[in-house]
Amino acid sequence: MNFVRILIGWLAANWKFFLIMVVSAALFLALLFPFSDLSDVVTSAIGQASGNQVYAQAERLDLHLLPQPAVSATNLSLETMAFPPIEAAWAKVTPGLFSLLFNIGTLQRALSGDPEAGRSLSNKVSISVSAEGVMGADVDLSLSPGKKSEKGSERSRINLEIEKLDLAKASDWASLPMRIQGHANIDTDMLLTSDFSEQPEGDFELKISKFSLPSGTISVPMGEASFPINIPSLTMDNVIFRGRMVGGSLVIEEGLFGKGSDPLSGRMKGQMALRLLPTGQTVTPSFGAYNLTVELNTNAMIQKELGFAFLPLDNAKASTSGGGARYLFRATGQGIGMAYVPQITRITSF
Repeated sequence: MNFVRILIGWLAANWKFFLIMVVSAALFLALLFPFSDLSDVVTSAIGQASGNQVYAQAERLDLHLLPQPAVSATNLSLETMAFPPIEAAWAKVTPGLFSLLFNIGTLQRALSGDPEAGRSLSNKVSISVSAEGVMGADVDLSLSPGKKSEKGSERSRINLEIEKLDLAKASDWASLPMRIQGHANIDTDMLLTSDFSEQPEGDFELKISKFSLPSGTISVPMGEASFPINIPSLTMDNVIFRGRMVGGSLVIEEGLFGKGSDPLSGRMKGQMALRLLPTGQTVTPSFGAYNLTVELNTNAMIQKELGFAFLPLDNAKASTSGGGARYLFRATGQGIGMAYVPQITRITSF
């Protein structure tokens, strides 16, 4: 006991020395340690923890101590089995230290390649990611433990904000048949289980400014066949969709597209069955029955060039001044695709 008291007394008497030692070590790590040389190590660790499903590579890594510990990466490239490569000019990862400390055992098992530990960890830790230059957008993503479901399943809360996403770059990334243009802002706040054993719940908002679709050809399903339709270039001043996901359904509470001066404009509300199903290492959306209320306004140019495309809506048509038309209807169906024929019912009010 005397030895312990002497040791404690000596440590207390020399606290300044130990403080300087700790600060010096921290400064060494922050300023002198070659974190950029750890890129290959980090790449290997991420690959191992994800079962070789995720590959990450950065040109440079840096450590930040203030305002809280974080790691940033310059010219980051992220590849997965499910999506084409995603690149960011700069990204910063800020872990929730307390959540990691309380789950250090689970973290070690996840890093060693234990898939069950990885799924469990995603529901228990907090982490935030900020990125710049992702298809022209700024991205903020936060992950934290969420409220348990009514069935008692652990869920994560994911908040995602994307500002000024370049739709032309996103079209190229997704290899879309038509290169749309415009800039999108996306804001979602979701609760979900790591294995999608229960469907996600939460709110979403999508805003697109200066939307532009170039002229081209699209295939429109009609019964058991599809017909190619040549469409002119379309522009819309704005597109807004707000709603939520609940109980395996996508609920559109407010949908607005275009203004009165645009060749095509209107609004929409309703809901559609939407389930996210895990298939191997990816998640596949499955659409089902829908019930949508739609108001669609077209000008004379659209009626002249695309009037035949609106023939299935003819019973809901009302002519407007200047050669345009207004369609007000309810669309219902059991699914999306050539095997499903929608039912169009004329209505008198939105």
